Amino acid sequence: MLRIRLVYEQIEAAKTHLLTRSVLGCRVALILLDNVAEILMHRELETRFAFDDHLLPKWEPARTEWLNLGHAPKYSLAERRDAQEYFAPKTKILCLRLGKISVEDRQVLDVCHKLRNEAFHSGKLRGPILERVCGLLYRTVVGLTVKLPTRSFTLPGRHPASENASFMSRFGLRDAMMLGTDEGREQCAEHLLDGVALDSSFSAVLSDDLLERIDETIGGLEHVSNAGDHTELDRGLQYTQFWRTLGADLMNSGVREPALENAFRSWQAQGTAVYTLTKIQRWKRQAEALSKCSSPAIALDHYWAVDKRLRPLEEEVSEAVWRYDEEIDAQIH
Repeated sequence: MLRIRLVYEQIEAAKTHLLTRSVLGCRVALILLDNVAEILMHRELETRFAFDDHLLPKWEPARTEWLNLGHAPKYSLAERRDAQEYFAPKTKILCLRLGKISVEDRQVLDVCHKLRNEAFHSGKLRGPILERVCGLLYRTVVGLTVKLPTRSFTLPGRHPASENASFMSRFGLRDAMMLGTDEGREQCAEHLLDGVALDSSFSAVLSDDLLERIDETIGGLEHVSNAGDHTELDRGLQYTQFWRTLGADLMNSGVREPALENAFRSWQAQGTAVYTLTKIQRWKRQAEALSKCSSPAIALDHYWAVDKRLRPLEEEVSEAVWRYDEEIDAQIH
């Protein structure tokens, strides 16, 4: 019973933390739920890999004939090796190769795993969106208990231990055998979902978070550049990138104006700049469109796509603003 209780009781613990609605509580819930998802996926793939290995003939020429008849596993050997070690390859096989989870399940699990890594390894917390993202992950992971059920567990004896008896009582199970049936798993899922509703404003919250951060980034650029208009601001943004990648080396080699300016214009014309005001405005339009997305999973996936492009610039501008203000304060005092 411990094997299956590990899954359900860990989800229960995540629910308790999630319902505190605190940043700390949601962080713990995120970590717990991500772990449950990985456990369920690992067990499902472990069973599937063992089954495929059992069917595959171990001798030749039967092995080659079996494979030539189209009985090879639906995943490659490289995909299997990756899935045994890493998270994203697990969702890839389960979704694209085996059809065990939906595309939306995969989107939620993959993005939330990256958010979990941020929260766990670097302590990065996304307060404005954390609670709602955890709520979406919670409902997705509860769904996995039905889609990827634990297939083997030890039944308790006639007089179950107090922990097992308490577990079955909380979930309204007549006996442990129900955990091996669709009816029992659905009943457990309904129990876990009770009181955790999906927020209808999910997409709008993601959109607002990105828009606020984009506006703050543009404001930070204006603050440190003292640009008179957006044309000057865009030039300054691109010139900084040119200087780091090519300009400084050119100047050290003896290149001076106007040759340096010509080199910048040539570099600019090649579209080499990672960041331009045009790109930032495009991110802003994508962020605005998020609010109209009806699928929370797709909204989260698109949020992450914009976020991973925005974040390096956002962090660099934030540091530049801090250094600029520190320098001004030092001059004043």
